[in-house]
Amino acid sequence: MPFYLDPPTKELRFGDIVTGFQHPTIRIDTPDSSLDLRITVAKPQYFVVMTPCCDIELQAFSLAPLEQVRDAIVRRPKLLQNLLMVNTKFRPKDGFTAEEIAKMDGPKQADLASASEEYSYQDCFIYEPNGLFAPYDVKRKNQTVATLQHRMVDFKSIFRVGCSMIDRAQELPAGIKTSELSVETRAQLREKLAYYFGRPATEDEL
Repeated sequence: MPFYLDPPTKELRFGDIVTGFQHPTIRIDTPDSSLDLRITVAKPQYFVVMTPCCDIELQAFSLAPLEQVRDAIVRRPKLLQNLLMVNTKFRPKDGFTAEEIAKMDGPKQADLASASEEYSYQDCFIYEPNGLFAPYDVKRKNQTVATLQHRMVDFKSIFRVGCSMIDRAQELPAGIKTSELSVETRAQLREKLAYYFGRPATEDEL
């Protein structure tokens, strides 16, 4: 299954990679205080469109910055071999190497063997290298164990942007949209995002 659609369309779609925007972060440690407000603005090179295709209109949409894959994920050897596993449900035992499982006690091994498929990291989605992402090294004890070009979108980083160029009725100016997901990959992102926001809290489960 191809990860990206090649060539991409000119219209803006859910999951597209875009460039040219900025990412504001607001921090308030004392709510209701007009003085305790800190705004930090960063300019990541790439963002992901997080608004569903049919709702990209009225000069506004939602974005999330693309960032390097978090350390907790690349520390797991089995996931490092195939980072795209994070995008779909898989049996927990498939996320460990045979050596890691052999070091577990009997009850833990039994729990892994009987566990059904689930998302390993529920709040993120991994993007495959596409020829645009700069490589970066994964280090352990000052030794490089892998060089990656993958990127990750963190669902907790989604924010709204107003932009006069954003509307379903008009094409984007050249240079803003760089990549588009294939239909299959976009479905994976949609399913995982829906799961992330739709899962019930533990205290709400009956």
